[in-house]
Amino acid sequence: MGQHVTTGGMTMSVRHLLALGATALLVASCVTNPITGKQQFSMVGKGQLLALAREAVPSQFAADYGVAADAQANAYVTQIGRKLVATLTPADVVFPDMPFSFQVVNAVYVNAYAFPDGTIAITRGMLAELENEAQLAAVLGHEIAHVNCGHTASAMSKSMVYGALLAGAQGYLTHRESQYTELAGLAGQIGGAVVLASYSRDQERQADQGGMMYMVRAGYDPRGMVDLTRLLVRLGNANPSALERMFATHPMSTERLQAAEARARSTYAGQNAGIVNQEAFLAATAAIRKNKEAFKQFAKAETQLASRQYAAARATAQAGLGLAPDDTVGLLLLAQASQQAGDTSAARAAATRALQVNPTAIRAHGVLAQAALVDRDYGTALQHLNAFGRQVPGDLNTLFCRGLAYDGLGQRREAAIVYDAYLQRAGVESTEGQYALGRLQQFAR
Repeated sequence: MGQHVTTGGMTMSVRHLLALGATALLVASCVTNPITGKQQFSMVGKGQLLALAREAVPSQFAADYGVAADAQANAYVTQIGRKLVATLTPADVVFPDMPFSFQVVNAVYVNAYAFPDGTIAITRGMLAELENEAQLAAVLGHEIAHVNCGHTASAMSKSMVYGALLAGAQGYLTHRESQYTELAGLAGQIGGAVVLASYSRDQERQADQGGMMYMVRAGYDPRGMVDLTRLLVRLGNANPSALERMFATHPMSTERLQAAEARARSTYAGQNAGIVNQEAFLAATAAIRKNKEAFKQFAKAETQLASRQYAAARATAQAGLGLAPDDTVGLLLLAQASQQAGDTSAARAAATRALQVNPTAIRAHGVLAQAALVDRDYGTALQHLNAFGRQVPGDLNTLFCRGLAYDGLGQRREAAIVYDAYLQRAGVESTEGQYALGRLQQFAR
């Protein structure tokens, strides 16, 4: 339930972003919030929001291990999302005719999020926790309301996102034990860079209100929103780390639960009572829900990996794969943990299997490129970096590592072109920038 904005897939240069900001300031205006009826300042127009989403969506989906290869679940979520969108009127939106779409992503953390063009994703971790269709409608309605209220534009106007776009984000590729040891760890891992835009408590309340309105119009019991909010409060109290990412972007409180209960008792009292469509939800999400315990293991492995407990992360990922063999997230976590532990052979095997199981698991190319760079197999590294770049264009760290690969192959002309392109976008302030500049200076001698 968080609106995510990433910079990992941005093709816009820093200069382009600065120009975008200057233009936005010139066209700054006020728009009417459809939930509150009040004017709110916005310096970002519809065209710019659509452009932002086009650039950011591929990177975010890569970070979330790709779109789930569960056709039934994806079709079902799309059906419910479209049902809600069909209830919208011109008075419900700040920016009309946004091209809404709905996907299930492989990530196992509990969340859903929206991009400003209406691209909405829900994680498998979230679907595994929900209990019926009314709760799913509440989740999707909440995200639709964030889009309709122009909350992204409002956040950018307050520089909640804009500064992050200019600053760039870490990527996902390290050079462990390579000839570039001075750069070890600085490039991160390709496909995992995410910058989250946090909503305010007021915006969350507005999204709850709008989401309940849409779901009631669509024929659902308004208590689906009440039950969803209660579920999140309960999960947060029982396991705060499981909801850390969602609560960081979506402030949760008992006040939101109380407001939902009051609205269900008053504004929507007696409407669509008991219509939650539990059987349809359970049937459509059966393949996901059966792996709920495996998801918990994978979530634990992610935490261990982030804490550099590589052996533990590897064992935990393997335990999860014992429950859900060939799961995309499990395979990639095993690959990443193996790579960080120095076992490039195991890393390559797990990442290759992940791509075989799910070709949209773009992060596998990052692991394979990382392993190849460590093994000084620069030709293979370049192949995987190019594959990642085609699907997530503009990632700065992919660009930098392509320079390393060309450099390792002795192709100085190609390396110089890529290093120069990296410097044009990223500047020389970072260690990577200094390295790229140093290599260019050496090539010129």
